[in-house]
Amino acid sequence: MKTRRQKFENGFSLIELAIVVTIILLILSLALPSVLSSMRAFRASADARSIAAQLALAKMRAANRFTQARLNCDTATNSCRVETCTSKSASTCNTFTAEGETINLSQGSSFSFGTITTPAGSQTSIQNSTQVLFNSRSVPVDSTGAVTGNYAVYVTNQSGNQFAVTVYASGRVAVWRYGGGAWHSQ
Repeated sequence: MKTRRQKFENGFSLIELAIVVTIILLILSLALPSVLSSMRAFRASADARSIAAQLALAKMRAANRFTQARLNCDTATNSCRVETCTSKSASTCNTFTAEGETINLSQGSSFSFGTITTPAGSQTSIQNSTQVLFNSRSVPVDSTGAVTGNYAVYVTNQSGNQFAVTVYASGRVAVWRYGGGAWHSQ
């Protein structure tokens, strides 16, 4: 038979358990905001990388089909889609046909550069490019067919994290993150 003292040494008291639970809740309440902010930044970064992948796909489609292809972004729905030229006149494409799935930005992200006034990459003035067009040699061109390095797609989330995806005149696609007053290549 157990003595009275042995019975009390077998477990935790209600007060001890309440103290441990309080400490755990305190630690969680301090850590949760930074974890949520990190998750938002991660999602915005993933959005920018997804746009870069779609641009690479548009370049490949243009070269593969020996025609024009573009990434067409809709700022109202926060989505993008690769489209290839299916009907062409002498120098310009008349009809583009969508390929693959539409990619959507994460919840809380949008096509925007916020209050930033410095353009990313080789863009001359800051502006969001809703259509990025590639010719049959995978070179970015404007609507007249002239080579351009002025394309950039900007993504900002609700926490103020800004990313950009730029296309150089050579066709190189780059991902950027804004921080410390400047754009940094990712």
